[in-house]
Amino acid sequence: MRTYCTTMTSKGQLTLPVELRRLWGLKPGDKVEFYEDHEGHLLVRPLNAGPTAFLDVLPARKRKRGIKSDDDAIAAAVSERNRRGKSLTAAE
Repeated sequence: MRTYCTTMTSKGQLTLPVELRRLWGLKPGDKVEFYEDHEGHLLVRPLNAGPTAFLDVLPARKRKRGIKSDDDAIAAAVSERNRRGKSLTAAE
């Protein structure tokens, strides 16, 4: 886990470290949100990020064999559901 340190000015302003600005693709005028999670931890996130940007900070999970993307997983689930539906129809 990396940490970043900044100092607040007398006006309450903070300067985000350049590493975070680059990582988040922040430009002057972009908004950053500070919020508290359900456990009371203070979190910071850029508001210019897409809705799934938070997933980048989660630990990587191993995918099932043969599944390379979300689209592959959806296709496999639909195929399995169709296969089960056909087997029920054939049993009637």
